[in-house]
Amino acid sequence: MKILHLLKILVLVLCIASCSDDDNDSSPPLNDNPGMVATINGGTFDDYNFTDGTYLVSSGTNGNTMTIDIADTSGNQVTLFLNSTGGFSSGTVKQMGNMDSDNFVTYSLIRQSNPQLSYFSASGNVTITENRTHPTETGIKIISGTFNISATTTDNAYSTVLIGSFTELEYED
Repeated sequence: MKILHLLKILVLVLCIASCSDDDNDSSPPLNDNPGMVATINGGTFDDYNFTDGTYLVSSGTNGNTMTIDIADTSGNQVTLFLNSTGGFSSGTVKQMGNMDSDNFVTYSLIRQSNPQLSYFSASGNVTITENRTHPTETGIKIISGTFNISATTTDNAYSTVLIGSFTELEYED
């Protein structure tokens, strides 16, 4: 009889020991395809579908700015520079042209490879929809968001609109 009680206790201990903290992780899973998708229309772009080939997200030395640089396979590039106004948490809306207390201006730059033109944001915004700690990598964060930006060339000869989103871009915290 004592052996049956010990056997029950052993089975119970094994069941408890096999449970993991990961079973209780409420973090949403990572997207299998992080990156940016956008449509650029106007100027020398004609409903151009921008899909990233590579990206780099960097945080300023004091954590008060963030730069998202994205390039597609055709050589076109998009830069989103975000200042400290409002922070970087989920739900934050960054207005193009906003200047923070450190004199950093939120802006977007679209660099077209052919023809070689640069469009600078005139208006619009970036909305951070999510900014969270990476569920498995220490010191890494994940950011997602949407944007709707109007931009012009420096001589105002061309204007274009950039609409899209970025999803689960990783960066060092």
